Amino acid sequence: MSELEARMSTEPAPEDRILYQCVWCGRKFEKRMLSKIAETRCPYCGFNVIMKARSQTAKLIVSSKLTEEQRLLTEV
Repeated sequence: MSELEARMSTEPAPEDRILYQCVWCGRKFEKRMLSKIAETRCPYCGFNVIMKARSQTAKLIVSSKLTEEQRLLTEV
């Protein structure tokens, strides 16, 4: 088994799994729970509109790497 196949066959890390949420019942579920046939239906209530669930934690995005001196000069 090649290294690529080994990586693909392993379970995704908890932070890498994709969560969806049903618009109607509000339940959250993983992508693996979706049927291959009805990929846009909630596995619990059968409603046909789902969306990606939002993360409970915020992401910190660094827009630029300013030095402390540059930051002080721009906070006028």
